[in-house]
Amino acid sequence: MGRTVVPYSLVIEQVMHRFDNYRRTLRREDREAFDELMRVAKMQVQAGVMAQHPNAFDSMSMAMLVQLKREINELKKNIKSQGELYAGVETQ
Repeated sequence: MGRTVVPYSLVIEQVMHRFDNYRRTLRREDREAFDELMRVAKMQVQAGVMAQHPNAFDSMSMAMLVQLKREINELKKNIKSQGELYAGVETQ
């Protein structure tokens, strides 16, 4: 008996392939950012499988957004701790 559902990892590869022309037209620094986002989507393949969306790009986009939000939160945390450190230096 054959497999009736295309593996989600293959679906992600197909979506990424659809963006090949778009990627090629990006500037180098934007291409690097684009590639990083695509890596994030591939790393979160388990979440995409569980989401069971007919449009794989929805799950890929959500994985990218989650990663970006994590990075923003980390940056905010670092800025806050640096501000507290700086405030402590001023009062001494």
